[in-house]
Amino acid sequence: MARPAIGTILPSSNRVVERTTLALLRDLPGVDACFARIPYAPDGTGQPKDGYDAASYAEAARLLGHAGVAAVCWNGSRGAALGLDADRALAARLAAEAGCPATTAALFAADALAALGARRIAFLLPGRAEEAAAHGAGFAPGGVATVAARGLGCPDNLSAAAVALAAILDAARALAREAAPDAILLWSTNLPGLDAMAPLEAELGIPVLDSAALGVAAALRAAGLGTAALARFGRIFAIP
Repeated sequence: MARPAIGTILPSSNRVVERTTLALLRDLPGVDACFARIPYAPDGTGQPKDGYDAASYAEAARLLGHAGVAAVCWNGSRGAALGLDADRALAARLAAEAGCPATTAALFAADALAALGARRIAFLLPGRAEEAAAHGAGFAPGGVATVAARGLGCPDNLSAAAVALAAILDAARALAREAAPDAILLWSTNLPGLDAMAPLEAELGIPVLDSAALGVAAALRAAGLGTAALARFGRIFAIP
C-alpha cells in the first residue's frame, strides 16, 4: 500500500508553510507532503480582494489529486476575513477537483477554538492591528469575540516570513498581559510561529494557535490521520 500523503495549497509568496509542514511531519515519518501554489504576490495581488480566484485553486487541487493525496488543505488565513462560508465553498470545490476530502486553515481554526473553549481571542498579525477586525468577524458567528490585536508592521506578505521568533514571543506576551484572552492566534501562514506555540502555552497557560500549524493539523485530520504524536508542538494537536 502506498504511503499516505497530505496535499497543501499555499500562497505563491509564502516561505513558511512548507517549512512548518515538513518540520511537523518529521514526527510522522510514514506521511508524505505534497504542495501546490496559487498566485498571491507579496503585495496581495493575484487574488481578488473579496474572494478567491477559484480557477487557480481548482487547478492546484486537481494536480495534487494526481499524487493520490488523502486530503487537501488551503493553508492560508484569508478565509476568516472573507467569511468562513467562502472557505466552505472553496473546500467543496477543492474536494471535487482532487477527489478527496478538503479543508482550510481558517475552518480548522474555528473548530479548534470551539474545542478549546476559547471565546475571547487575541490576534497577532504581521501587518497592522486594525486588520484583526475583519478576521475576527469571520469567527464571530461561533460566539468568539476579538479582545485585542497587535501588528508587527510588516509591509507585505513576503516580509512576514522574516519576522524573528523573539518578536513573536514578545508581542504574544504583551497581548496576554493586555487582555487576558482565552487564546492567541498567530494569524498569517507566512508568520513563522511554530516554534512559539509550545513555549508560550507553557508560559501563559492558554492555547496559542499558529496559522500554518493549524493548516497541517487540518490536513492530517481530513486525511483521517492522528495528530497526537505532535502534541509537543501545541494544544491544537491534542484536540480529540
